Amino acid sequence: MSGGAEQVPPGSGASVLGAVSRFFAERRPLSYLVLAGALVGGLAAFALTPKQYNPEITRPAFVVALDYPGATTAGATERVVHELVEKVQTVPGVDEVTTEVEDGAHIAATVLFAVGWDPTAAKADLRAQLEGHSYLARGFIEEPTITEINPETIPVLRITATSSRLAPEAVRAHVVDLARRVAEVPGVSNTEVVGGWTPQLVVAVDPGRLAAAEVSIAELRQALVASQHRQVTSGVSADPYTIPLVIDGRAKDPSSVGMLPVAEGVRVRDVARVSRGSAGQRGYLLTHQGTSSREAVMLTVAKVEGASAPAVSRAVAEHLTRVQATDPALSSLDLSIVGDTGATAREAIGGLTRALLTSVAIVSLVLMLFLSLRAAGVVFVAIPLTLLVVFGLGYLAGETINRITLFALILSLGLLVDAAIVVTENVHRWLEHARDEGRGPRTDRVARAVGEVGVGLILSTLTSVIVFLPMNFITGMMGPYMGPISFFVPAALLVAFVVSVTVIPFLASLVLTGTERPMALQRMVGRGMTALVRYHRTLLAWVLARRQRAARVLWGALGLFLVSLVLPAAALVHFQMLPKADRDQFYLYLDAPRGTHVEETRRVTERIVATLLDDPAVRSAQSSIGQAPVPDFTGLFRGVTSRTEPHQATVRVNLTQASARSESSSELVRTLRAEVAAAHPRKAAWVRLVEEPPGPPVRATLVAKFIGSDPDARTLAARAFAAEAAATPGVVDLDTTLTEPVGRVVYRIDHDARAALGVPASAVAASLALIAGPVEVVEHLGAEAGEYTPLLLTLPTAARDAPIDLAQQTVTAPDGTVVPLAALVERSHERVPETAVLTDVRRVTYVTAEVEERPIIYVVLELIWRMSREGLGAMALAGGGPFTLELTDDEGRTVELAWGGEWEMTLENFRDLGIAMGVALLLVFAILVAKYNTYRAPAFILITVPVGLVGILWGFLVLDQVFGVYLTATALIGFIALIGIVVNNAIIYLEYVADEERRGVTYHEALLNAGSARLRPILLTSLTTVLGSLTIASDPVWSGLAWAIVFGLSFSTVLTLFIYPILLATFAPEAPVGGRSDTERTHHH
Repeated sequence: MSGGAEQVPPGSGASVLGAVSRFFAERRPLSYLVLAGALVGGLAAFALTPKQYNPEITRPAFVVALDYPGATTAGATERVVHELVEKVQTVPGVDEVTTEVEDGAHIAATVLFAVGWDPTAAKADLRAQLEGHSYLARGFIEEPTITEINPETIPVLRITATSSRLAPEAVRAHVVDLARRVAEVPGVSNTEVVGGWTPQLVVAVDPGRLAAAEVSIAELRQALVASQHRQVTSGVSADPYTIPLVIDGRAKDPSSVGMLPVAEGVRVRDVARVSRGSAGQRGYLLTHQGTSSREAVMLTVAKVEGASAPAVSRAVAEHLTRVQATDPALSSLDLSIVGDTGATAREAIGGLTRALLTSVAIVSLVLMLFLSLRAAGVVFVAIPLTLLVVFGLGYLAGETINRITLFALILSLGLLVDAAIVVTENVHRWLEHARDEGRGPRTDRVARAVGEVGVGLILSTLTSVIVFLPMNFITGMMGPYMGPISFFVPAALLVAFVVSVTVIPFLASLVLTGTERPMALQRMVGRGMTALVRYHRTLLAWVLARRQRAARVLWGALGLFLVSLVLPAAALVHFQMLPKADRDQFYLYLDAPRGTHVEETRRVTERIVATLLDDPAVRSAQSSIGQAPVPDFTGLFRGVTSRTEPHQATVRVNLTQASARSESSSELVRTLRAEVAAAHPRKAAWVRLVEEPPGPPVRATLVAKFIGSDPDARTLAARAFAAEAAATPGVVDLDTTLTEPVGRVVYRIDHDARAALGVPASAVAASLALIAGPVEVVEHLGAEAGEYTPLLLTLPTAARDAPIDLAQQTVTAPDGTVVPLAALVERSHERVPETAVLTDVRRVTYVTAEVEERPIIYVVLELIWRMSREGLGAMALAGGGPFTLELTDDEGRTVELAWGGEWEMTLENFRDLGIAMGVALLLVFAILVAKYNTYRAPAFILITVPVGLVGILWGFLVLDQVFGVYLTATALIGFIALIGIVVNNAIIYLEYVADEERRGVTYHEALLNAGSARLRPILLTSLTTVLGSLTIASDPVWSGLAWAIVFGLSFSTVLTLFIYPILLATFAPEAPVGGRSDTERTHHH
């Protein structure tokens, strides 16, 4: 294992690291205590650290909403939006402001802060800025409200409640009570009840009876407001006491409201029907399973920030079981858990934990084949010890345990075991040497062994840690998504280094004797390795014997490298940001034409969901119709909370578990999309099937933003692009913010006629408002309900249905004269204006789509290529770059096309990963220059790095062409990990050559000796890393990382052992490193 008959120089003293190892080897009680403390503390940290599916991504986001009643879209944009955005943009950390302005005018500005910005500071600064400029609220402009879009409020648990015996409002009342009980469970931060309807008090006015009674809407409204008055005073004086006084004018139920006097001899019941209900206008929450659809009420449960999602969801589920078993009132409810993020996280973390343990077992078996049982046992202890200490550091640093955390630790296994192998083998060699010489205390030999390789360990640990540190500077939401890798891998390497110079020497001094005899299997592996070493030396000597042979090998390697670079350019190796994950749910967005009644939207939704449920892989679905769905993290950034219109439905489709179906969720969505189109051809354009992205959320896979001040040019460009995109293979579910023309009725008050008849404008407006729908008058305090209960004033549904006969609708003048509305208004029609969308203060039109079966990269490149050759409708491509394009037409109008979605994220992250790799190489080069005090040796070492890319590209060529697996961002992370391994292997080789030369061996012979000595330890490191990574090769997202390590490390191992010595012999005929090295016999495995 020493790699040769190298003698230890007598009297060589231990380094500082040797002294540290001596300290722990001699103080065994302390070492036992440290070992036990690390194990117990690590296990406790693993149990206590919050667990979730994905890393926390902090990007403060807020919706600033304000109303400018009556304003037009254009007027509100000019009057409010420009000033609002100007003020908001001055808040520190604001990254983007997107504003929507509806005719009417409701203004909603979504304010996104930079990723990682402190949410508390963001909210405080935004609020302070708006309050400091309260002059925004002038005239009819109302005060703005700020609503936080907080991922921490996303529910970890969704429970539907249905009943065959109870009405929806009764089910909701029970669920509201249940929500209060669930809120008492530790770790629960918020509960919300969705669906059903709150029992509202509805006063449905009969226009004919109202006119006959000569009562006005204003009088009726005034009576209703007065009916909910209650006041508690300090009391009246009655010397020597004060008697508290309560003034209670509340009407508590429909009958008492009906008895309220409105005018002399007229009560509310004489002119209106009073009841509990929903006034005929509400959304629906439906649950679909099998062939049935039932109205449901949903209870959502969010966890406290920092709490463990699996623990909270399990505690709530157990609490629900107990409550339902003990409360008879809840026995009539059918409760079903339809979404459990905690269970998903628990399953993912459990699976990856098993993969981690499998990797540990594989690495241990490999060690047993190459090392003695005792040496393998010493190294094995270092693996779980290192991992447990890392979990402790993660707990102290406020990290969570999630999928990326465990992927990072699996990635680091092959790296962290290297230091333990180095120390164990060197201690074994020194003890073997001591047995032969029979002198020196045992702990002294251990200290000398560690001291000999100590500086080399520091150098290799530094290079391995440094290559991951630049990943901290990946921008956008991918930064925190990949953040666990840049924390846990360096942490694991540093902890492994500490363990290797403290715990490993202590264990080695206890266990290793230098006299261990290999087992039969180990002897067989040893014979095989001896044969491989002999063959390698013979082949290398044959090549080095003639410069022409060496030159041909190097030219061949260079040619292979250049050909490898052609593979992506020739589209033989395809790039993709991240492959789609195999999830257990997806979403269906249904957008019927504007103006579609909610009941029609419900009927269409039920028919389409029935088609989905025909597939055995679809387990159930929940649809929100005419009301906002319960959002998940992706939904927050897709704006699902604004999907509240009667023509909109959002359906969560739940699939069977991935292990129970043959198709992935992506393949299933593709199949179902075709089935929906075939079964409902006229409605297919209304439907979008949306999958959850494997990484951070985006608005859509393909996003094109058309920005410009000219609305006609912007519309022209957007429509032309939509047509081009629709004709592009792979593009599906196209959508735009352009709307088809929809008409509306306009009632203009005839002020001359109104004044002549003595009718106030407010009375006319109040009557017209009732035609539009229920009007909230006051809160029904008398109900004393658990939820907000409004008192609504409305017309009967039949009186509101078109066509509306204004001759039958009347207004009562102050003198009691009854006037038909038809005499006071003029009726006309107009188009409904489009909702204005602005990015910052520039008008924008969105075109979005999903992409199936093709990476977004090639879809966008095809679109850009076609636009550059053929233009876009009447517009030509005038310039631009990868993120934006400039379009212009013959009239000189310009429109900017800004790409978003996955294309923007892909460009940013491949750019950032490329920069990270470049910075990592520069840092490694700087450390090597500092170590060798020359540029030659670092240059030769770094030459090995890019050739590692050859193995990755050829490996992915096979995966791409045979299995359709693309080169992804995770594969580039694997390449970053390879940098540290490849550089360390090259350093080891070069150091051994220098050592051999200092012993008087010729340079040519030193190269051969180095190859013979280093082949076994390099193969051992490569095998442990490759086999440890294979446990995640089946994961659809992270398989790229595993395969990058498998192919890249396999090829770079060949490079280091064969090409590298030929390179040195050809271009460095003299040793590139002179003098006594600081890392004598570094990494002698």
